[in-house]
Amino acid sequence: MPKKQPHPEIIAALKKGHFFIECPDTGADVALSRAPLFDQDNFTEEALAYYQEQLAFIQEEKHRLKALKSAGSTKSETGAQAVNIGFILERLAPTLDSFPFSHHDCRSLFDPIDYVIFEGLSQKGRVDKIIFTDIKTGKARLNLRQREIRSVIEEKNLTFKKY
Repeated sequence: MPKKQPHPEIIAALKKGHFFIECPDTGADVALSRAPLFDQDNFTEEALAYYQEQLAFIQEEKHRLKALKSAGSTKSETGAQAVNIGFILERLAPTLDSFPFSHHDCRSLFDPIDYVIFEGLSQKGRVDKIIFTDIKTGKARLNLRQREIRSVIEEKNLTFKKY
């Protein structure tokens, strides 16, 4: 059964009568006689302008959300690339001139920390110090396990066992 459309007479009666509605934004009573009433077949110019304004807003929001989605995807890809570059740099670090330890003294673990360095081993033939190090790039921070390892070392809770 087709929907019945409001008759122009109903709108006219609402405008002439003493009917009030509550504004959803302010809560104030508004006389329907002062409201721009219309039905879907007879848009007022004001209603049509508002409708077109809302359509334009929706289109702008669609473009904005699409751009945000694209930026998020790009950010994720950039982050993944940075992590991959970080992994590569961790492995190459001992060969760089700026690395403060002899690469001959480095033993790689990579997980949970990158290197154990036996300082003095290659130059003096004896170990003067053992250094646990993890290489970070950018804004990377130690993860929970790495922080735990650091705490154990700082508390000197280390032992040596021979099996």
